[in-house]
Amino acid sequence: MKLRQLLFSLPQEIRRDGEIILSHLLKTKPSNLPLLLESEVSPDLLHKFRTLIEKRRRGYPTAYLIGEWDFYGRTFKVQPGVLVPRPETELLVEKTLELIPDHKPHHGYEIGSGTGVISITLLLERPLLKMSAVDIDPQAVRLTQENAQLHGVSSRLEVLEGNLFQPVEGRRFDFIISNPPYIPLREWENLPPEVKKEKKTALIGGEKGYEFYERIAPLLKNYLKEGGFVALEIGHDQGDIVRKLLTREAGLEKVIIYKDYSGQDRVAIGWNL
Repeated sequence: MKLRQLLFSLPQEIRRDGEIILSHLLKTKPSNLPLLLESEVSPDLLHKFRTLIEKRRRGYPTAYLIGEWDFYGRTFKVQPGVLVPRPETELLVEKTLELIPDHKPHHGYEIGSGTGVISITLLLERPLLKMSAVDIDPQAVRLTQENAQLHGVSSRLEVLEGNLFQPVEGRRFDFIISNPPYIPLREWENLPPEVKKEKKTALIGGEKGYEFYERIAPLLKNYLKEGGFVALEIGHDQGDIVRKLLTREAGLEKVIIYKDYSGQDRVAIGWNL
């Protein structure tokens, strides 16, 4: 059997997953697969591929099957129990990078590092930047450390275990960034099976979904330098409520809500002017 036959034997809805899994097994990029379609499939490769595809059919996330995922053009380690990086979060990184000059040292603080992709990507894009990143989950803390080492930024990333601002009491930062859980509890049952295989607490923000923003809003000015900013990923319909929280509860003087490429609320940025 040739690679072409193997791939096109898959249903259309999981063919893209098949391409990613096959690329992983062949130790190449999915973009290189068209050059290999006429190659013969070895019995060992066929067995490994069918085993992983069967798990994918049962709703297991592709990222967990292959142990890695791409974000902002780079590959990061992922593990079951830690949120898989999403392309929507790249907008949060893009908008934050626009506010970090590449010629001046800055120090940022990330709440809920997960795999570490946000802090690590910012560090790779801004060589003078330093980051501190906290997560309440010891597994996420270890994974952030592994990815920082993988990408050579460990010396500029302080990885902390704890909740919200507890590990950095008394410190102030040039910016604070977070992609927190923001899905309302009522939406859990309607999520795709592969999403529900991820850690529920990394996805569900509470009954309303925006409880995280309510908790941090009154604390932000205590940890932001004058002129600093907070950058948050938000739910598709949470722009108005997050804007109110950042202005009324946090006392930030300027707040902008950015929409993603499908026209939905996605990023909130507020300034401590």
